Amino acid sequence: MTRKRLALIIGGLAVSMGVGVFGVGWYYSLQIEDGALRVKHDPLKYEVEVVELEEDWVKLKFPTEEDLRKQPENIGIEWPDGYARVGETLNVDGAEALRKYTLLEGVLVVGQQVRFGQNAFPGDPDRAHGIAFKEIQFASPLGILAAWQIDGSGNTWVIFVHGKGASRRQALRMLPVVEGKNLPSLVITYRNDSGAPEDPSGYYRYGLTEWEDLEAAASYALDHGATGLVVVGYSMGGGIAANFLYQSPLANRVVGVILDSPMLDLNATVDMAAEIRNVPPFLTTIAKVISGSRFGIDWDALDYLDRAGEVSVPVLLFHGDADKRVPASISERFAESRPDLVTYEFFEGAPHGGAWNVDSERYEAAVGEFVDRVAR
Repeated sequence: MTRKRLALIIGGLAVSMGVGVFGVGWYYSLQIEDGALRVKHDPLKYEVEVVELEEDWVKLKFPTEEDLRKQPENIGIEWPDGYARVGETLNVDGAEALRKYTLLEGVLVVGQQVRFGQNAFPGDPDRAHGIAFKEIQFASPLGILAAWQIDGSGNTWVIFVHGKGASRRQALRMLPVVEGKNLPSLVITYRNDSGAPEDPSGYYRYGLTEWEDLEAAASYALDHGATGLVVVGYSMGGGIAANFLYQSPLANRVVGVILDSPMLDLNATVDMAAEIRNVPPFLTTIAKVISGSRFGIDWDALDYLDRAGEVSVPVLLFHGDADKRVPASISERFAESRPDLVTYEFFEGAPHGGAWNVDSERYEAAVGEFVDRVAR
């Protein structure tokens, strides 16, 4: 074989490999779009079956043993016309778990299909806790948004910002602590929520645009008597809160921030998801470059830790080491970069957004102490 022919063969192989790698990167960029960016309001899936039931315990059959292991001890189960709380796991047999059980709404029967939810409470503040609230509307740059407003005598208002694809019910776990301090609060919706205006991009933007909706809620609170604000952000809501601090002229009215499993670096989050799926790091890098170009992802702008030096108010930070959506290393980096302001509460065994579910007493005590410290 001549050298020229060998060179042509090697060159052809290199081109073929390059095309193949690019193709795989292109495919994974679609996975990034679908999993991280695309707005979905899919019907709820009820995939866990009630196989035995007594007054204070329930046996549940999960689709797989892995699904069983994902659920913390203190969590809710729901079905189309009811809600219950399940607690301690009493026994496990394959994909079946015997759990302590408290019925909160409706009727549960053997054979019913249910779903798990970390919110642990049904409905709204009144249904969950007997807390009076008003459904109010406020104007954002994209249109009218809704919020639950809970009145109080304090001058510091607490604004709750839920995570991507979640709902206002995320706030129901922390809300009784805030209400117990007699602080007014707003539990808000924002763009891309069900029934809310869509972001012009058609995607979730992890705070790059959503911060304007939080600013609109902050303006509403200030117009209705607030002199200070505490912002609570769950998951992507943490990124929204961070960018609000960096972008909004109203940020100087914030006296404290509470972050639960915050999405403060989308780049690191995508890396973790790829690692879980055994995607080689070099392919992940290629996919992110392609995604940035195809879908307008500004990876640098979505690393809110780069601007952590600009944070000027106390932060209470929750994260757990069983989080498979947002790496706890993000919160660790944030806490290490601002030890002067960040109080980091690490919860062993807590899944994404599940610190309260692992130890509600510790969680609520930390929130109460923080609010006492920062509220005016």
